[in-house]
Amino acid sequence: MVVFTGASTSVMYGYEAQFGTAQSNLTNTFGLNTKVSTLSLNTSRQQLNKLGQVEPSKFAYGTQSGSLSIGFVMDSGDSHKIFQSIYGTANGTSPFKYPAALGQGMTQATFANQSFTTQIQLATGTSTHLLRTLNGCIVNSLNISTSIGEPLNCSADITFGKETTADVSVSSAMTSQRTGSGVDQGTTPYTFAHGVVKVHNGTDLQPVAEIQEFDISFAQNAELLYGLNSQTAVDAYRKVFEISGRFRTTFKDDRMIQYVIDQSRVNTSASELITSGVGIELTFTNGSQSILIKLEELSVADHNVSGIEPAEPVFEEINWSCKSAQIQVTAS
Repeated sequence: MVVFTGASTSVMYGYEAQFGTAQSNLTNTFGLNTKVSTLSLNTSRQQLNKLGQVEPSKFAYGTQSGSLSIGFVMDSGDSHKIFQSIYGTANGTSPFKYPAALGQGMTQATFANQSFTTQIQLATGTSTHLLRTLNGCIVNSLNISTSIGEPLNCSADITFGKETTADVSVSSAMTSQRTGSGVDQGTTPYTFAHGVVKVHNGTDLQPVAEIQEFDISFAQNAELLYGLNSQTAVDAYRKVFEISGRFRTTFKDDRMIQYVIDQSRVNTSASELITSGVGIELTFTNGSQSILIKLEELSVADHNVSGIEPAEPVFEEINWSCKSAQIQVTAS
């Protein structure tokens, strides 16, 4: 009996010109250390019963929907292309910008053509491969996090609206993870040591020392759209787009707790809060490439303190939300 492992598998993806349209040229990889933690397909089965018996009489099937959870490490290759699933095609070449300009104003129209096809291939023999093609993939949420001693970890919760066949193909070689445009032997992973966090202090952006943990979540709250005459999704739409996160750092001063206090006060001066401009700026530079994340108009949700005990450092944890963001990727 043969046990198949991740060494027999590849995961590639490519953006669709139109929702649900299969792509034949899938060259993007998510990043280093790609993991598929969940992959499920649901047919919304209904059980129909019949008077006069206790066994089911028929089964009926409704809408088809699938979910896919991907984990990976951001690297200096093309792993930044995952941001296209949120903001659309990057503006120009290096520096790539998602979106082209920082600021509010995203509409449902900007959600068009951001779906992609994911292909998962499993080698079941020397020349036989099980191939699953997932069309109409939409990123519901993208999470980016790092902490002391860790790489820049990413996870994407994906919904897909169409899978027609699971093919068993015969070919001389399986598509290698290392041949995609995003991952090859020359890419460099981002780690916590490459990151610098700056927070607005009321006047300008200043580095925050001894950051222990930092994470960002882009939640699109997208849903698949169905219509008569098809059990698969025909389109997708986004509801309220939310950007939130948190960071944990050593306690230095009263600046962050004062933000929380001031936000609860009546007639607080706007100059005491981060109500305009960039509130947080996060930069990762690994020698081959840099990623700059700008977060506009920061709102501090709460302030938490831990470690007030003998001979232990005091840490503060900040949970925040912002109105808009821009990601800039620059080759060194």
